[in-house]
Amino acid sequence: MNKKNFKVLITWRLLIDKFFLFKELFKKKKIFCDFLYTDQYLKEIDLLKIIHKYDGLICGDDKITKKVIDKAKRLKVISKWGTGLDSIDLEYAKKRNIKVFNSPGAFTKQVAQHAVALMLCITRNIYLNHQDIQKTIWSKRICSNLDGKTVGIIGFGKIGKEIKRILSVYKIKFLLNDIKKSNINWTNKKKLLKDSDIIFLAVDLNKYSNKLITLKELKLMKSDAILINICRGAVIDNNHLIKALKKKIIKAAGLDVFEEEPLGIKSKFLNLDNCILTSHNAFNSEETINLINIKSVKNLISGLSK
Repeated sequence: MNKKNFKVLITWRLLIDKFFLFKELFKKKKIFCDFLYTDQYLKEIDLLKIIHKYDGLICGDDKITKKVIDKAKRLKVISKWGTGLDSIDLEYAKKRNIKVFNSPGAFTKQVAQHAVALMLCITRNIYLNHQDIQKTIWSKRICSNLDGKTVGIIGFGKIGKEIKRILSVYKIKFLLNDIKKSNINWTNKKKLLKDSDIIFLAVDLNKYSNKLITLKELKLMKSDAILINICRGAVIDNNHLIKALKKKIIKAAGLDVFEEEPLGIKSKFLNLDNCILTSHNAFNSEETINLINIKSVKNLISGLSK
C-alpha cells in the first residue's frame, strides 16, 4: 500500500455493526470510511449523489449501474459482501478498470440448510400447526414424508449440490438441471417440472434465469408440488406465483427472496396461507458474518493496494 490516503464508503449493515473490529487496520492503511446504513440496498439514485467521493466501496446488493460507474471517477475497487454480483454492471466496471471482488461459496451450507428448512416447514405443516396452537386449536394436521419423493434441483452449483447431499439420507429420486455442460445426466427443465414433488431453485441470476419460472412453468408442475426459492427473487415471476398459489395450481412455496425487497405491507404474499416467507435471510449466521466481514475487508485492501 502506498502512502496515499483513501476514502471508502461502507453500506453493508452487518459490516458497519462490526466495524470496531477493523478500525485500527483501516487507520494503519490510511483508509478513511463513511458509513451509510441500509436495511437492504442503495438504489441508483442514492449512489449517484455520493459515489464520486470514494476510492473504494464495500456493499451489499447496491445497484452499481453504468450511470453510477460513470459518476464514480475515483472508484478503484468494489468489494461485494457475499457472493451474488448481479446488482453490479460487471462488464462496464471492467471497462473502467474497476476491480470487483466477492466471496464465492461463502453461504453454501447456510443457504442449503435454509432451503431444506423451508421445505420441512411445509411438508411437516410446522407453521400451520404453530398457528393452530396459538388459536388454542390442538390440531393433528396430516403431514408428508420425504421417502419416495422426487426432488428436482434447478441449478446444480455449490448450493444445489449441498441440498442434494443433505437430502441424500432419504430414499429420494433426484432430477437435476443446470445450464452448464457436465458429465452429469441432466433432466430437461420441462420433465423436471412435471415429475418433481419438490423443486428447489438454486441458480445464479442472469439473462437465462431471469423469469425462469412463469405461469407457464407453474402449470406444468404437479398440483401438490412444492417450490422452494433461495437464490434470487427475479428467477420467478412473483405475480404469476401468487396467482398459482391462490388458485392452488401448486400446493405451496417457500421463499427467501423476492423481486422487490423488502416486501411492502400491501404485498399479496402476506395473505397466502400456503407460502412460507423469510426475509432474504438464508445466509445469516454469526459465524458466517464474521468470516465474510474479514474477507470483504481483505478484498478491499487488496484492491486498493494494487
